Amino acid sequence: MIDGINYYLILGVPEDALLKEIQRAWRIFVKDNHEDVVRQNERQSAKERMFRINEAYAVLSHEEKRADYDNSHMLNGGSSNELVRSRVRKAKDMMRRDRSFITGEDLKMIESIIDYLDRNTQEACFSWMTDMLCERPELARYVVAPAFDEQLLGVKSPLLDTLLTQAPYIITWEKIHLYGEDICGLSGKNNKERNYNQLVRILYHRIDLAKYFVYPAFQEQASGCESRLLPTLLRVAPQEITQDNFDDYIDTVHNMRWIICGQLRSYNEQAIAWILNARPDLIRKPEEEKGAVELPYPLRASS
Repeated sequence: MIDGINYYLILGVPEDALLKEIQRAWRIFVKDNHEDVVRQNERQSAKERMFRINEAYAVLSHEEKRADYDNSHMLNGGSSNELVRSRVRKAKDMMRRDRSFITGEDLKMIESIIDYLDRNTQEACFSWMTDMLCERPELARYVVAPAFDEQLLGVKSPLLDTLLTQAPYIITWEKIHLYGEDICGLSGKNNKERNYNQLVRILYHRIDLAKYFVYPAFQEQASGCESRLLPTLLRVAPQEITQDNFDDYIDTVHNMRWIICGQLRSYNEQAIAWILNARPDLIRKPEEEKGAVELPYPLRASS
């Protein structure tokens, strides 16, 4: 503990929280306390908060450190297999229960163990949530994150389709931000492209949130994905790209050295041309010349 404060309280998660819940809580804190978000006079206090949050996260996200912490402070937390099995049993019991008694907290608990289920059970779970959404539309906000999980996991069920049909208005910018971050962590170009294309579908339903698709669109290009997010954004809401957004993207592209990342750099140069064509008012900052880097001693030519 730090200053007698419980690490779980710092992150705002229960003591039996699973790793996914801890990671999500930490990422929300990082976003909310970023220096680009907080006011100038609050930046120092935000840095202090992030120091505590990062220290708590470093322990709770590491299985062995978390177990030591729980044991030393006589807490009932942990991420043991038995905890996961217990939650899976509860989730399966809930799915057999009368849907009229299901609460938002029940759906959040089921969401926490989705990653631990086998593929058939995941598909059954997402299909059950789809039926729940149709019968209980007032619970729609609790199925947004699972709908994105459905796509990240590549499960073939109709939850996201139903959400976009029944309640697209319930999708918030925070959920879009987290989905974009999760896409960055996916392995496999095809998997990333499929999920970026799902963001395209969401953009068409939530054009009012278009500015929150700018960052994922630039991530898409920087990763070399050939999906439709940036072209779609440039077609439906090019005005949402700010000069600061563009400058950040240009910095990313300039860091792609031609000699090492030639194909990726060429692909992103093409994307820059698309952006400038749609937004000729934006100004491309010049690339800084990089000085010669001295080779380490073993690689220098002998005199």
